[in-house]
Amino acid sequence: MTVEDLSSAERPLARPGPFVALAAIAGLAIVGLAISLVRDPGLPAHVSAHYMRVAGGLVNPTIRIVDAASLSAPMSASAPGAVRVPEIGGSGWRLEGGTHGELGGRPAATAIYRNGIGEFLVWHAVDGTTDELPPTADVRDLDGRRYAVHYKATNTLVFWQEGPRLCVIVASLPAEHVMVVARAAAAGAPR
Repeated sequence: MTVEDLSSAERPLARPGPFVALAAIAGLAIVGLAISLVRDPGLPAHVSAHYMRVAGGLVNPTIRIVDAASLSAPMSASAPGAVRVPEIGGSGWRLEGGTHGELGGRPAATAIYRNGIGEFLVWHAVDGTTDELPPTADVRDLDGRRYAVHYKATNTLVFWQEGPRLCVIVASLPAEHVMVVARAAAAGAPR
């Protein structure tokens, strides 16, 4: 007997199990995708994305004051409020200026620095605490201060607390180099 000999009423039907399983897996994938699109990726992801906009020339200093102490006053005039722009010239970095913006919907103060060979790093201050950051395996307690080190693609982010402000230095440099700069930036700041 061949398939042509069977009438359509006698042909075996396909089992629905594999089709139902495939539909369920596809449904779960769609739900997972929808959830991932609406969830907040966290402050480190926002900081890293902002750093990439600075690297691409999309974010530039709007306040072109190259002295950290002098830049702190106009930077403190807008949200997130009083900030201390760090003086890290002793680490080989020169301040280009600052700007205001948002990181993940939070008002942020931003300062941009460059060194003698064209590398740059960015400092941010936002309202918040290190407890709000996603967990990281690289937490360092140095000089009586806690630093949370996060890695996003090629960027190293070092967070620390300064009073009510959460500060971060981000650069596409080795972690130890960024850590040295972050410690210099945090020196003398309130805890």
